[in-house]
Amino acid sequence: MNKEVKHLIGKYFDEDRLPPAYIALFDEISQLLEGRAALKTPSDPVTNADLQAVLRRLQESLTVFGSGQHAAEHRPVISSLIQLAKRLKKECADRIIRQQKQLREMKHLKTIQSLASAGSWELPVTNDQLLLPGYWSDELFAVLGATPGTVEPTSQAYKNYVHPDDREYLISEVDKAIRETGRYDIEFRIRRGGDRAQERTVREVGELVRDEASGKSISLIGVTFDISDIRNTERALFKANVELRKLFDVMEDVFFSVNMEQQQQRILQMSPSCVQLYGYSTGEFFNDPDLWFSVIYEDDKEAVLENNKRLGKGESSQVEYRIRRKDGELRWVESRITPTLGHEGQLVRLDGIVTDVTRRKEAELAVENSELKFRSLLENSNDAITVTSEELRFLFVTQSLSRMIGYSVEEITGTSVFDFIHPDDHVTVNGLVGIMEKDPEAPVHFEIRFRVKDNGWIWCEGSATNHLNGDIVRGYIGNFRDVTYKIRYRKALEASNNRLKKTNNELDRFVYSVSHDLRAPLASVLGLLEYTMSETADEEVLQDLGMMKVSIEKLDRFILDILDYSRNARLEIKVQAVDFHHLLAEIKENLKFLRTGRSAMRFDINVQENGTFGSDVSRISILLNNLVSNAIRYADAEKAVPFVEVKIVAGPEGANIIVRDNGIGIAKEYHERIFDMFFRVSEKSTGSGLGLYLVKETVDKLKGQIRLQSAPGEGTTFNIFLPSLF
Repeated sequence: MNKEVKHLIGKYFDEDRLPPAYIALFDEISQLLEGRAALKTPSDPVTNADLQAVLRRLQESLTVFGSGQHAAEHRPVISSLIQLAKRLKKECADRIIRQQKQLREMKHLKTIQSLASAGSWELPVTNDQLLLPGYWSDELFAVLGATPGTVEPTSQAYKNYVHPDDREYLISEVDKAIRETGRYDIEFRIRRGGDRAQERTVREVGELVRDEASGKSISLIGVTFDISDIRNTERALFKANVELRKLFDVMEDVFFSVNMEQQQQRILQMSPSCVQLYGYSTGEFFNDPDLWFSVIYEDDKEAVLENNKRLGKGESSQVEYRIRRKDGELRWVESRITPTLGHEGQLVRLDGIVTDVTRRKEAELAVENSELKFRSLLENSNDAITVTSEELRFLFVTQSLSRMIGYSVEEITGTSVFDFIHPDDHVTVNGLVGIMEKDPEAPVHFEIRFRVKDNGWIWCEGSATNHLNGDIVRGYIGNFRDVTYKIRYRKALEASNNRLKKTNNELDRFVYSVSHDLRAPLASVLGLLEYTMSETADEEVLQDLGMMKVSIEKLDRFILDILDYSRNARLEIKVQAVDFHHLLAEIKENLKFLRTGRSAMRFDINVQENGTFGSDVSRISILLNNLVSNAIRYADAEKAVPFVEVKIVAGPEGANIIVRDNGIGIAKEYHERIFDMFFRVSEKSTGSGLGLYLVKETVDKLKGQIRLQSAPGEGTTFNIFLPSLF
């Protein structure tokens, strides 16, 4: 009970003997006072002064009848109190209802703001300026990407979220609304949370609130909508419409829409491609709605009309027919039409597409004509084509097989494959079946023997493919031809190769004999000559012995060249790491006694090894030995300092070899022939004619390249590249 009412009751009444009517009245007044005290809004129809008046009147009334007199004597006073209490009760109830309604509306407003991504706000206006903090709704914080309570709701704080390029625009529109128009409705960009990556587009509506009496600006209120998704959708829709329009304009097919209401055709849309298909412009079709039917080939009109009857039932139509273009050309088209029916089932609209199918129709006709040609080709082909079942029985054979083995098609069809295959090849056939089962539709090649009608055998070569699971063939397809002559030739070639291998082996033994049995006597003769020359002083004898020695040395070099050639041609390449420093040191040592005339020969070596280079060491030794010895033999005696220079840069990718000298050189007309076998520039040449030929053969064997640069009196340069064979 209200404490003031309870105080008055204790002052004027004995609470233990309080009449029931008084108790009910006091409880109702207490409840009304308690409810009214919670209503703080000054605009309530019952003011706080009214409450004080009620309390005073209650005190006066209690003073009158609180002395224990009968209540009947004070009924007018009690009645007046009851009326006042009822009025107060009604006013409180109405206020509570209004409050509940306001709370519901506030809740609905907050929900609507959240769903619409729209935040409301209010900012005080002082001297036409937005300087003081105001109010931001929770949804406005959400739109800006901020947490309520973390940012003071001021105009300046709001501008920090606006895109820098749009701030001046917003400030200008707001100032204009405050000073002139009183309202603005604009779009601009914000950065949610101040993050550049979260750029959004908003629409903001603001309105100025003025004092009714003075007309002075009080505040600026408004709402900010996040319309990013709407604008993105609009842009995407616009782009899609543009692309669709482009597609509509460039498609070869003709799109059209026809209004069929009131039983009157009226074309709504016709794509520009109608010019390419029909030869008529869109304007001509709009002016003459029956033009599409007029161009149909006369023999096809009835079929088109019959097919189009389905449209009235709401069924789609698809039909192929011929049209005659404006220039008289005949074309095949395919028409696909979708109808739209009204509420009462009447046809109101047609949407369709017409496609030029002339090429396809011509191809279909060509296929029909080519089937006969194809069957004729099969029957007259030299290759036999067969289809066999899973049990390896012939289901289909061409006449070419009949011509090949002498049995008729009827004699072959239905029989087992093994009836015509050589017994020794049955295992081969079973092996082919096993392979085809593992990899269907992959062709498997074979060579087997077929029986011919005179009890002979022919060799056949071809392929078989597994089409057991195919929709049409459902069997093994074989395609083969008679290769008896080829097989016999191959076997003869194999026998010839065997004989050639035997000859090569004998030649290898001959080369070995030459290198040992023939060179040994030459070495003995050279030894005797050198001994004899040391024992005599006769100039004529020494001259004759010297000539003999030169000839024998020349013969020995020729034998060595033959031996190197044989080894290069017959021995397999043996790949190992190449040490060019060691290799060139050996070559220099071996050639130190080779004389060049009156001047000493300078031998320069420059080797750069950047990693391991792999190749055949013995072949590279032959190559370098020949090039360096040639440079020494053909040195220019007139040069003060004759030289030969070897530069090598080698690594895992390959080796670049340069051998350069300042010798007598080679005339340009001999460059093309210098690598030919036994070619010598002149009769005065001391070589065998095999050296450079052997160099070229060795480079080719090692998969390299060689280039020559030379001129008489200037010297010679060989550039060689050898790939690493590791």
